Amino acid sequence: MKNNAKIFIFCLFATLACAAAAQSDDGKGLVDRRVTLQDYESAAAQKAQQSQPKARQNQQPDASSKQAAPAADTVARPALPSSFGKIQISAHLDADSITIGDQTTLHIVASGLDGRKISLPLPEKLTSPVIEALESVNDTTRGADGSIASIEQKVTITSFDAGRHYINNIVVGVDDGKSVVLLAPADTLSLTVAYVADADTTKCEVKADADYINEPLTFWEISRWIVLALVVAILVAAIVWIAKRRKEHKPIIVLPGAKPIPADKRALKELEALRRKELWQKGRIKKYYTDTTDIIRRFLHNMYGISASEMTTRQTLKAFHGIADWSEESDTLLRQLLQKADMVKFAKMEPEAYEHDEAMQNAIDFVRKVAETHRINNPEKEGEK
Repeated sequence: MKNNAKIFIFCLFATLACAAAAQSDDGKGLVDRRVTLQDYESAAAQKAQQSQPKARQNQQPDASSKQAAPAADTVARPALPSSFGKIQISAHLDADSITIGDQTTLHIVASGLDGRKISLPLPEKLTSPVIEALESVNDTTRGADGSIASIEQKVTITSFDAGRHYINNIVVGVDDGKSVVLLAPADTLSLTVAYVADADTTKCEVKADADYINEPLTFWEISRWIVLALVVAILVAAIVWIAKRRKEHKPIIVLPGAKPIPADKRALKELEALRRKELWQKGRIKKYYTDTTDIIRRFLHNMYGISASEMTTRQTLKAFHGIADWSEESDTLLRQLLQKADMVKFAKMEPEAYEHDEAMQNAIDFVRKVAETHRINNPEKEGEK
């Protein structure tokens, strides 16, 4: 009987001890034991701790260990460097604050590559429950030797969750020839997403079409139509004027020219140039008389509108006799010049040397005499000049 009581008491204490141990284990299980980035390097020490006696493991963590425990949902990962040799990894946002549904651009820059191959994060790797990466574009810069010097990845991101979100999954792989080195930007990027309240469309006031039609017109609304009408009228007038000028075979744009030379001065200048050619001295007698009479005929046309170039000698003398500036002296000079020229051109006459000079002098005297008579008969025009 006594032995049974002892056994019962022993079993009772054993049961109580097991219950206490189970309660201790359950309480300890409430503590978050996941490894943080700082504790990742001490994985060997944690492994050694797991091999210690169970009794020591059942000890409750002290206050300091609870305070050092990481927050929930912390992913155990190593701390990645931002540089490897000359290679530098950096990242920044165009805008670190947006509204829900708006977009901004994440720039990931890898510089100092010197031709080394790298792997940039894909948009799906940058996507998280609160941040969505939409598309990615790469800009490559090459050095003088043609090798890749730097790469900039532009990722369009958005978010539909209000709050402050961290972008901490930017991992770039660099091939060092033997293995892949993982790099990440040193600065932590955060994106603040602001909430925009829905508009209450039930309180919007709907206006009838008449409310807009009855609005008074502004000065600008009236003046711009007036200006437009003037421009159209000017264009139409210009088209009509150009068409008329082209139909009349006249120049569209008439540039201001030099002051016209008087007919007498032009003829005297041409006669002097013909004298200097010394045509008759070179045996070109017919050419000499033809050019001399052509100058005189042009002078009559420019001075009085007589088409002497298309007339015979008799017709030219008759037309000259009908002008107001005719004089007997000038008529004699013109008659002698034209008749001698006809003899040379058609009768093949060979005048003496002095006759050539005499013909030139008759032409010069004829021009001067006609011009002098014209000035005497038109003193008012001379005053205007």
